[in-house]
Amino acid sequence: MQNKLKQILLFIFLSGIWNIAFSQEKEILKILNRELKKEVKNQFKSSNFNGDTIRIVEGFSIDTHKNLSFQIKKTSPYFTGYQTIKQKVSLAKILKVGKDIQIILETEKDAVTTEYLSSDGDLREETIKGSLFFLYLSNEKQNDDLGIELQEAFQKAGFQVSKDYWYD
Repeated sequence: MQNKLKQILLFIFLSGIWNIAFSQEKEILKILNRELKKEVKNQFKSSNFNGDTIRIVEGFSIDTHKNLSFQIKKTSPYFTGYQTIKQKVSLAKILKVGKDIQIILETEKDAVTTEYLSSDGDLREETIKGSLFFLYLSNEKQNDDLGIELQEAFQKAGFQVSKDYWYD
């Protein structure tokens, strides 16, 4: 009887830990999707607007394997047609959050998979491995608090992510 009680208590404890981590992953998504929507909404209003525009195809999501991904469609006066960009990275491989014009998640070597589908009359596909996961967030300035908010959300979800440089 006492053994059964220990098993039940262990199950409840582990379920509680899983729920806390899962809710923190939801917090990461909430922050990232909030900021991406704000970026899309304000891209034309920015004093730094250079003609590049983005549209959300798939917002940020985390799959059952704990991979963070999102997809955007980008147009630019510097190329004809459009680019669809999809990025994916394991949450466990994210090391740092930083900003150098735009916000970037730095990862272990070749942990980020970026797929480009370019259309300028012809469709071209390209897949690249790298260590930079670009969030496409650059319009907002003096937002060091966002870096801290992201770092804390990752840490509460059980991922040791440091906040490094933060340059507008």
